[in-house]
Amino acid sequence: MEKGFSKEWDERYNDIAYLSVWPWSDLVSLVYRYVRDPCGLSVLELGCGPGANIPLFRSLGCIYYAIEGSDTIVDRLRVRFPELAARIEVGDFTKGGPWRNDFDLVVDRAAVTCNSTEDIESSISFVWDALKPGGYFIGVDWYSTRHADFATGSPTQDPLTRKDFKSGEFASIGRVHFSDEPYLRELFASFELVALEHKLCERLVPTGPLFASWDIVVRKPL
Repeated sequence: MEKGFSKEWDERYNDIAYLSVWPWSDLVSLVYRYVRDPCGLSVLELGCGPGANIPLFRSLGCIYYAIEGSDTIVDRLRVRFPELAARIEVGDFTKGGPWRNDFDLVVDRAAVTCNSTEDIESSISFVWDALKPGGYFIGVDWYSTRHADFATGSPTQDPLTRKDFKSGEFASIGRVHFSDEPYLRELFASFELVALEHKLCERLVPTGPLFASWDIVVRKPL
């Protein structure tokens, strides 16, 4: 199976797709609910995409860093946020990074989950290394095995990962991983589990498929 960053994302950004600009509300809520005094923290975002969450952390006076696989979107972010240009890296977080015990908070919104099980495990090992003792990781919208599209993608040798979606929100974005509760508890066994939320959203008007995902908050022990 292909490993690491899915090049399809760079193609989507070149097509002016997936360009969200507002901070994700679940991430905002989880930061304020679980991270004690978030102002001024050192923050690393994995797969920042078009930078929707950057205004949140700028408003809190945080020292913001990001690692993102798409050259296209990083070039745009460096123009939009020139003061952050040196701290937004082009790279593949599934392969680690240069940071060790540097961050109070690492965040991810639906980037880590767009990888295989093996790459996700590598990513969380990197998170462990990057966090200071007592630091937090917040993951938002890790897709659930209850998600309707778990049954629509083509199976891979990894039983929790699908690819080649022909329609829907995952069309043309490469691999997508779908988690269940036992998997997440095992993945984060070395951390203190602070919060684990399972979200189910059924759209009635107009009708649509079931959306299901996980929000995760964990803490690296002191």
